[in-house]
Amino acid sequence: MANPGVRGVLIVEDEQELRSLFAILLEMEGFKVLQAKDGLQGLEMLQEHASEVDLMITDLNLPKFGGVDLISRARKLNPGIKIVGTSGMSGKAVQELVLKAGADDFIPKPFQPQEAIAKLKAIMR
Repeated sequence: MANPGVRGVLIVEDEQELRSLFAILLEMEGFKVLQAKDGLQGLEMLQEHASEVDLMITDLNLPKFGGVDLISRARKLNPGIKIVGTSGMSGKAVQELVLKAGADDFIPKPFQPQEAIAKLKAIMR
């Protein structure tokens, strides 16, 4: 049986190095991490592990279908999930698009890993 205090995170990112780095950092903070390389795999993992995933972090520019679409689908599938969008495209318009799709927050790339972790931990509280 899983530790009830452990929170599950799904990282949806097509850049393998960034996805792995984020996973390592989150695991070091005590999170259980699942990883997906594109929007379709992310949605499938979210459906398969719905009761285990408390937070989804998704890039916006993904293969199969994009992060904005994934955010809106994830929100319908699990209204209580916390969602954070990330992108190398920044600016108010991108942030508004992500929030309008149903995300709780937006982290522009590049970001400092510890700042991102601190923001994610605050969202999970």
